[in-house]
Amino acid sequence: MRSVLIAVLVFLVSAGSCLADYDRSKDWFNGMTYRERIRTQFLLVFTGDYTALVDGAFGRLTYAGLTSFQRHRDFFPDGVLKPGQKLVLQRDGLDLVKRVGFETSHETASGLTLGVPVKLFETSSPTERGHLRRTHDGSIELETWRVTRHESGYETLYRRLTGPQSGRVIRYRTFRNDFFVVSGRQDGRDFYLRVMKTPQDSRGFSLFWEPKHTVFMNRLALAMSSSMSASRAGGNGGPDITGDPATRQNSLNRTIPLPETAPSRSAGSGTGS
Repeated sequence: MRSVLIAVLVFLVSAGSCLADYDRSKDWFNGMTYRERIRTQFLLVFTGDYTALVDGAFGRLTYAGLTSFQRHRDFFPDGVLKPGQKLVLQRDGLDLVKRVGFETSHETASGLTLGVPVKLFETSSPTERGHLRRTHDGSIELETWRVTRHESGYETLYRRLTGPQSGRVIRYRTFRNDFFVVSGRQDGRDFYLRVMKTPQDSRGFSLFWEPKHTVFMNRLALAMSSSMSASRAGGNGGPDITGDPATRQNSLNRTIPLPETAPSRSAGSGTGS
């Protein structure tokens, strides 16, 4: 009986500690500017610790991402990044950004602005609906496109892309009034699709890759999805995620769209922040 009581007390103390850490992490995160919150989530995506769409809102997945980052680097996992930890996050997150050349692309044909890992692709060519990019060996393929409302309605397009297809297994899907995401495996390759709705059309990208690239492509797919928005003439790049004023003119400054250009992703939109 005594051992049971001790176990219960330990559980209650641990639960209280976890709740306190969560609340402190929430206060710390929400104490940053929106721009800083977006930047932090993007960096956590690039390190592989945050697995939801970037929206600048705090929730269980943001807390899990912060504590995952801390645990993987032997920091105390309380969800509050000290100045030194923030520098490590910046260093580790930008490592992938630099290696793949992740930068913002503004496309006229598809009507999209999104981050693209340009260093991965050897061939790049315009298509009737957008743009097609491939690696030298064809193991990674990215296509952007636009489908007018007269060709296919938004909901019809979703049903078609999630319907039964030979060789396709859907592992994840989510449908919202303004966007949908579908991912899984097609003919031995992983894929990720994101489509956004506008008054005139549906715009999106299709990303395919061989399983050998999964570790970093899962991160890039989520970063691309989070960065996607409708192009605006004269639009510029994104906030400086380097944190170094001396590099503000560097192309890394264009890896994240400005918050005001991003599609609406409020805390209640189901993104799971």
